[in-house]
Formats: sequence, C-alpha cells, structure tokens
Amino acid sequence: MNAIVTEAPPPGNDRLPGRGTERTLLVLAALPAVVRADGHWMLPTKLVSGMRLYAERWPGRVVLGLPGGDTLSDALDNAPWDPAKLPFGLLRLSFADLAARGHPILDNATVLAMLHHDLHGLAQLCRQQNARLVVNTELTLNTQLQIARASQPLGPGLLKAVVWLLLNHRRALREIGLAHGLQCNGTPTFDAFAHRNPHPLLYLDNRTTRDMLATPQHQADRARRIAERGRLRLLFSGRLHPIKGAHHLLPMAEHLRRMGVDFELVIAGDGPLRPELERQIQQRGLHPQVQCLGALDFATELMPLLRETVDLFVCPHLQGDPSCTYLETLSGGVPIAGYPNEAWQGLQRRSQAGVVCRASQPQALAEAVAALLSTPDRLTDLSTRALAFAASHLFETEFDARISHLQRVSAGKAA
Repeated sequence: MNAIVTEAPPPGNDRLPGRGTERTLLVLAALPAVVRADGHWMLPTKLVSGMRLYAERWPGRVVLGLPGGDTLSDALDNAPWDPAKLPFGLLRLSFADLAARGHPILDNATVLAMLHHDLHGLAQLCRQQNARLVVNTELTLNTQLQIARASQPLGPGLLKAVVWLLLNHRRALREIGLAHGLQCNGTPTFDAFAHRNPHPLLYLDNRTTRDMLATPQHQADRARRIAERGRLRLLFSGRLHPIKGAHHLLPMAEHLRRMGVDFELVIAGDGPLRPELERQIQQRGLHPQVQCLGALDFATELMPLLRETVDLFVCPHLQGDPSCTYLETLSGGVPIAGYPNEAWQGLQRRSQAGVVCRASQPQALAEAVAALLSTPDRLTDLSTRALAFAASHLFETEFDARISHLQRVSAGKAA
C-alpha cells in the first residue's frame, strides 16, 4: 500500500466539550487493517478493549493507526467492528510513508508507537510537526536473535536474518534516543534501553484484575497441600511453540519420574507442537500423569485453575519476550521455575517469586522442581511473594501508570 488513506474519521470523542484543544492520542499498532466489504474492521478484541480504555481516560480524541493489509493477524480473538460504534477513530496508513513524509494527524498529537522498522524516522518528524512521540518496546536484540535461531534452520536464511537484525538495531537505538518518552513492556527492554531516553517507564503487561487474584483461602489451601507433601501439581500454559520451549516439557516430566517425584503436569494452550506433544504423551506412557487441555478461557478457566489447583508453574521459555504469562501466573499465587531468559531473570530478580535454573536443560528444570518439593516452607514462601508482587502490578495499576506517563510526556513534564 503506497498511499495514506483515512478509512474512518475519529468519531464521537473529538467533539466532546472541553476537548478541542487537547492533543490527539495516536496509537500505532503493527497489525493489518483488514476492512470487510460492509465497512467493518477486523480487529483483535483485546486491542479494541485497550483502545476503549484509552478513549475513556485520554482528555482528547483517540485514533488507532494500522498499516493496510488483506490477511488477518494470527490473533485468536479477531472480530468485526463497526467504526461508527467505536469511541476512537480508525486510520489506515503506510508506516513507511508516515515516517518518511509525515501526515496531518501528527500535528499537535501524542503518538504511542511500537518500535518498528518501518517507523524509523518518525521521532524526527514528530519534532517537526509539534508532536510528542512515545516509543513502546518489547524485544531486546538478544531476544530477537533467539527467536530467529529458534524459527529458522542454520543456513543463509538465518545469516541474512541476523545481519538484518543487527543493522536494524542501530536504527532502533537512534529512534529511542530521539523519542520524547519510552514505555518498556517488561524488564528486558527497560534494563537495555531506559538509559537511552530521558523519560522511560517500566510496565508489566497482563490481563489480571483485582477480582482475579488468589484469595487468602486459596493460599491457605495451597500451603496445606504443599506441607502435606502430596502430589505436586505443575502447569505450563501458553503457545505450544518451539520458542516457548514446549518441546522440553515431556523430557522434564520423564526426568521427574526417574527421580521418583510424585507430580502431575497439565499443559494448557495450543500451537504447532500440540499434536506431537499429545502423541508423545501416549507413546512415552505419561498419560494421565501428563495431560494436554488445549486452549483455556483466561478468566473462567485458566485463572481458576491457577488459584485452586496449581502449586508451581514450569517455564522452559527459550527467549525473553515479556509474556503476560508471568504476571498472570503470579496473580494466582503460583511461583515459577524457569530457564534464565531475559524476561524471567529480570522479573525473578524484582519479585523473588520463583527460581531460575540452568538454560535449555530439561533435567535442570526437573531438578529445580524436585528441590522445591523437598523444601515445602520455601515453596509456600515463594507463593506468598508471587501474590504480593502481582497484587502491586494489576492491569488497572499498569494501565493507569502508562496513561499518566503519556500525559506527562505530552505536557513536557515527564520526570
């Protein structure tokens, strides 16, 4: 798509009393803007929910900008939305054109944009158009390289990808330095980039609200189970994909069984590895001690499972993307035993709500689980720490912090 096309003018909230002089909040998301013949936009429900909150809390009009496309994103919650019924505007535009030539939407706007290669150069343009840019980061260079290695075989294709990532990283650092503010989703990019921007913010993305937290009764029941040294209930949830280390789960389970650990492992989620995991569970004779449940509804199935049943989360993530899984697990009062990827290392250091074992070794993960089972007081203490940390980083808390940060940057008052 070469031209910049406005598909829907921002409705409603740009006409509210007292909002005419406020900056527009433009949120740029790297998801394809797929528009049906009836004019409805196909958007992930989670994205729309977040945009509704921006529209409620931002003192001006709010616009969502997306690049054009004909293929839906891989989000499982895509749904059709009538632009006329949304409290925010929708704008379809080329990121590359926006960064190269600007757009009237930038005039006197505050822009929240994911760090994206097509948007490099936007920071300088924002300064020229009296706009304020806040860059949102999720992946460090190390994590991007880990994903590339996990997604491609050794060969020319991987080499080309690595070279591109290294060159792109130099441009990304310049963009971070020129931006007016920086919001880091997770500890890895905060630790890597915070010193490069005058107004950084760390936030921990998750979907947990206060009503979803484990209760004192849940915690007491878990402590009793652990003290009685009954069967240890383990959980893995998330995408069943090589970059998440899902293929390490069954070797870990076999190590635990050889060590004589009494456990059960529930695997919740879906992805390309699911058929092979289910086949291997049967072939290795692990059923019913190990079970695949498929994808679970977050609020009605996964969170109750965490609060009421699980004692420990096993996390063989091979790379450090800031998955919601970490905070959502801790919200159930469930500690984590995991590999030392950047995301879990940074979070474990701040929360003390779990343990880090040797990298990429299922046996090391099994040994960490066995060690915790042999020290029930420590496992219970980690559970207490998990809940306390999660309670101070609920969705509402993190979202309010992001809005406040955007408003301070917009007013030139960020500290």
